[in-house]
Amino acid sequence: MREMSETVNKRSFGLDLVRAAAGVLVLSVHFFLNNGFYQTPAAGGTMLLACMARMLCMTCVPLFLVLTGYTCIHREWSKAYYRKLLPVLLTYLGASGICLVFRVAVLKEAISPLGMVRRVLDFSAAPYAWYIEMYIGLFLLSPFLNAAWKALNDKAKGALVLTLFAMTALPGLANHFGQVLPQWWVTVYPLTYYVLGAWLREHPLKAKSWQLLLGWAALAAVMGAAGYLNAKSGPYSWLPEDSWGSWSLTLQAALLFSALVKAKTPPRPVKWLVERLAKLSLGMYLVSYVADQLVYPKLAAAVPAAHQRLWWLAPTVLATVTLSCLLAQVIDWVVGAVMRGMERGRKKGA
Repeated sequence: MREMSETVNKRSFGLDLVRAAAGVLVLSVHFFLNNGFYQTPAAGGTMLLACMARMLCMTCVPLFLVLTGYTCIHREWSKAYYRKLLPVLLTYLGASGICLVFRVAVLKEAISPLGMVRRVLDFSAAPYAWYIEMYIGLFLLSPFLNAAWKALNDKAKGALVLTLFAMTALPGLANHFGQVLPQWWVTVYPLTYYVLGAWLREHPLKAKSWQLLLGWAALAAVMGAAGYLNAKSGPYSWLPEDSWGSWSLTLQAALLFSALVKAKTPPRPVKWLVERLAKLSLGMYLVSYVADQLVYPKLAAAVPAAHQRLWWLAPTVLATVTLSCLLAQVIDWVVGAVMRGMERGRKKGA
């Protein structure tokens, strides 16, 4: 246990890099959601590249979930454990408030005060908050999953990873031409990524970082090309391999995570930037709806041809990341102040 903790501490920059990369990739995959990609015929070299770039970005959510398993697998249940969820909920509430104000004041949506409360409770106040709804359940289960993981020997742990992979990832591959594997369990893919992260913590991939990155990029390119060909010059049609729990994204996440977590500490300015992105990644993701609504209409007006917008991916994502980070920083200040106040109150009460 001590050796494992020391390993994670030494790799703290690598873990921050994973968080930062996952956050940026989430906003990057939203580029395809908001720029007309899914309504544009998949024909020509530019759209082929767009399909490949999209599959690279789709690693975002799996990356977050693998990181959760990697960092949280040794947490144990206690009454105090539930307090760890509070900053996440407060971040969600802050993002919800910002999104609701924006939707009413700028987008002119008619939302009553009661409607705002309902949207907060059903996780639609911040339109990208489905992740929080999923994460709450994973958080609540984690200490019990961890206890089960700790009780298993090495072979049994490997069998658990493969069993969940077979239940959640393989049906999409096997059922292309008719169901041959059960589909019911595919939606529990967060558990697959969680135990995959736990496995990678104890059994890191031994390949070099450049080899892992090359494998990640090559797999994304192949699956992007498959999606392009499947569209048959029509609008892009989702494949089972596009789903968050698919076999291809599971492998992509394992490769990219393993490459990033090995990263060595860079010069101080780069380290600071990565640390800030990592710290703000959740808030940045939740409030990115606001940035998307401000940036993408301007992109559409400046570049009317949707298939040409791919060449604006980098500056567009930079703009949405910057705006989202500014809003997320405000949320982080408020959440930090609330948590410090609660801690002082708890100490006085004790």
